Amino acid sequence: MSDIPNNHRLFCGAGKADITLPPGTPMGGYANRLFSCKGMLDPLHARALLLRSGDLSLLILTLDALAINTGRARMLATAASHACSGLVQPSGVHVVCSHTHSGADLAGLFGDAVSINRYFEQVRTAAYDATQQAYATFAPAQASWGETAYPLGRNRRLRPGHAQVSAVERRQGESIDHTLTVLHFERIPGPGTGAGQSLATLFHTACHPVCLGPENVLASGDFAGIAAQVLEAQTGAPALFFNGACGNVTPLIGRGSSYTATHELGESVARAVIEVDRRGAGNQTQLSVSSPSLVELPLGCHFKTPADIVQAAAWLLQQDTGFTDWPAVVHAWQQRMLAKLAASIMPRAIHIPLTAIRFSRIDLRPQDELTFVLIGAEVFNEYQLWQPPGVRLVGYADGEGCYIPTAAALEGGGYEVNTAPVYYGLPCAPGADAERALLSAIGATIQFPQGSL
Repeated sequence: MSDIPNNHRLFCGAGKADITLPPGTPMGGYANRLFSCKGMLDPLHARALLLRSGDLSLLILTLDALAINTGRARMLATAASHACSGLVQPSGVHVVCSHTHSGADLAGLFGDAVSINRYFEQVRTAAYDATQQAYATFAPAQASWGETAYPLGRNRRLRPGHAQVSAVERRQGESIDHTLTVLHFERIPGPGTGAGQSLATLFHTACHPVCLGPENVLASGDFAGIAAQVLEAQTGAPALFFNGACGNVTPLIGRGSSYTATHELGESVARAVIEVDRRGAGNQTQLSVSSPSLVELPLGCHFKTPADIVQAAAWLLQQDTGFTDWPAVVHAWQQRMLAKLAASIMPRAIHIPLTAIRFSRIDLRPQDELTFVLIGAEVFNEYQLWQPPGVRLVGYADGEGCYIPTAAALEGGGYEVNTAPVYYGLPCAPGADAERALLSAIGATIQFPQGSL
């Protein structure tokens, strides 16, 4: 690829490879799921999108998986960099999970390490193969993007019994960002190529892929994976999904829906993607990427003595989680916290990765730019509502930190605030100061100059 001209012309390539769970592989997402994978409803995939604009190259890997930790994301980045002959360095590779709850957990929260490590080797091979396909199809491209309103989810914390929602949280969370954003890449016509041949589609919205509930033990990409496959059947090119600020968003059709209803929803999303009115940027699309950073978010507690931990564990045991193994989980958490305290490594903050990717046309106004902000956490939907136009938050990217509630949500407790940090191995959820810290970091990240890296 040394003959790529050093100008603003856009180049694009895409590929995909199978990562469907073998039977017996642990599935992630539900603490009350009783069995490992027993088969497949629809295949799972790793997808690669390779982009270059001027002298800037970028590779996006999406996985039909619950989440991935930072270490495994880096291993996939290294494999993908080798697959494209170093066109993109590992630091320029970004791994984004769909968060399907009918796939594997590569973050290490669910499942035994031996089984997940074995499955991860399958994922690493698939990431390499998908990137090789993207490299092989790399061609001059033109981009277009647009958005539409597509009501897909609701704020699950507002339903009775989920949390003691305060008036402030209710007021903030009554509105949900229903935006469906679409970015499409087509091959620029040339000798022997079809006019407008699709190279890839990237679509973004915010909703937990939990249409299939904990009783399901068959692999599936849920509505997002199904939508991608329907799009691929129509366009003949890979379709990549970015999940947004969906930490407190669940599907309108409800968790634990039938596979028929889940498939119909995926088909509906795919139709909406196809129908989005996209603004063409031609081959003068400029790609810009911020320097990756780690954002420090302070936790809402700090254990100073073993008695603090024992008291917190006793309080946790009183919480009505509905999980039959909750006492054993809390006991294991207590032992882990005591060990951290004894070793003087009790965390007072978490550090989550943050990167912004911007698409712009040289002759368009800034209002016509599209910026994705990749965040290694599950952020509440309010954080999206607080963003300027053209900025889309993407969760489960380059690692998995934990839920990032709003300051108002901390008072209400509930799963995201009280229960989830135990599974994440944290003393507690990020505190009230985390809201300001994250918003400030996002604001600083999206101010990077054009063409940065």
